[in-house]
Amino acid sequence: MPHFLRIQLLAFRNYPELSLEFSPGINCFGGPNGSGKTNLLDAVHYLALTRGFRSTQDIQAIQEGDSFFFCTGSVEESPEKVIEIQCNVVKGRGKKVLIDQQPLERMSDHIGRIPLVSILPADTELINGPSQGRRSFLDLFISQYDKAYLRHLIRYQRLLEQRNALLRHFQDSGRFSLDELQLWDDQLMAEGQPLLAARNQFLLDFQPVFNKYFAEIVNDRESPAITYETQLGDNSDDAWKTRFAQTLDRDRRLGYSATGIHRDDLAFHIDQKQVRHYGSQGQQKTFVVALKLAQYDLLAERSGLAPVLLLDDIFDKLDEARLASIAALLDSHIRGQVFVTDTSLERLRGIFSEKDRPVRYFQVTYGAATPV
Repeated sequence: MPHFLRIQLLAFRNYPELSLEFSPGINCFGGPNGSGKTNLLDAVHYLALTRGFRSTQDIQAIQEGDSFFFCTGSVEESPEKVIEIQCNVVKGRGKKVLIDQQPLERMSDHIGRIPLVSILPADTELINGPSQGRRSFLDLFISQYDKAYLRHLIRYQRLLEQRNALLRHFQDSGRFSLDELQLWDDQLMAEGQPLLAARNQFLLDFQPVFNKYFAEIVNDRESPAITYETQLGDNSDDAWKTRFAQTLDRDRRLGYSATGIHRDDLAFHIDQKQVRHYGSQGQQKTFVVALKLAQYDLLAERSGLAPVLLLDDIFDKLDEARLASIAALLDSHIRGQVFVTDTSLERLRGIFSEKDRPVRYFQVTYGAATPV
């Protein structure tokens, strides 16, 4: 069961310098909003998945006035093995990830080594935000246990960029070649079909686990559903080619590809009504928590490891019944290391006990975190 023993930060977000040692069980961070609690979880996310969860721009994690940040973490992969992970970003020189001082040739090689699930306030964007966020949820989840999926995804995204560049070239030059475009269509189809098949299979496996968690939180009072929405029908060669033909004129007019698995989406419902339009704040938060706990279960099963779980300020605005249900689920189902934040350490002390696992508490003030 991989878990973080300690982290060291230098010029990372609002921390000029910080060193913390963690419990292998539950680590609770309390402090006011804006003090930097979420930044600590972001550092763990960087070390586990090579990127932060709040921005795709690494330089935004560099403390204002500096030109770099360093994150270092010691991770016990097994009782016999401890590894050192470093994630370093320097303005103008990019990002490096090193394992035991050896730089990774490909960031993707690290994905899945430390499986991780995060539950964040911004995760309600999975429901209310654009489809890109829901596809990213699928892609990052599946990539942590399926290396072939990640390879197909990386190739698909590169091919998509090249197809879009060709469409823009056609616009700029005033010429067009269907044969040239179909070369990219065929390659996109070859990479996209296994991605679509994996997403469909994921949903078949995921739905019953999600339903179980949702029912445990709301006691079967509501009926949830998740559907995968795709343009590609049965995922056959004919379906892909037909769809490419149908959107050809639009692609040429827009200068980018309107067809493919990069346009697919997930739809969330409670009692046959879209959660984004009809769900209350409590229902939306419950839906997201059930999504993430189901993700945790399935990722643990597929990877054979207990994932690290990040919980950022998820207990606010939950009624007592839902709070008690979620706390019971965390106690009974989560076996991996947990990092949790809240504005109230007292509330965290009431939720987490040391009956089954060790708990360590930290008081966070701006730019500092102190064990208490």
